[in-house]
Amino acid sequence: MIREVNAHFDSSSSYFMKNGKKFFYEEGIGAYEYLMGALSGCFTSTLKDILQEMNIQTQSIDLHTYGVKRESIPSTLKDTYIDITIRAVNRKRDEENIRKAVIRTQENCSMYQTIKCVSAMHVTAEVL
Repeated sequence: MIREVNAHFDSSSSYFMKNGKKFFYEEGIGAYEYLMGALSGCFTSTLKDILQEMNIQTQSIDLHTYGVKRESIPSTLKDTYIDITIRAVNRKRDEENIRKAVIRTQENCSMYQTIKCVSAMHVTAEVL
């Protein structure tokens, strides 16, 4: 499967575009913020699929995703963090299986596995 976007850069604007929608690079928002967003989206989609397969319902899933870049060149990510808060419909019954689902997600999320090639990954999960 091919995944693609079109990008444009000039002196007045910088963005990438998918299906006619523009995603602008703004002051303080750039490639690494989009990478963290992509990681968050991929991780959540994969987790939701696994939870659905396990018949576990959640009220919400929140992620705080961030990375620390290396000082050396190339300055790839050195450490990447995913802090997850999952609000379960039935915490008492499902907490242990939700934690297992998070581990499976780390094994199956393609963005996680891609970034893992250059960065140490750190995942925490709080189940409420």
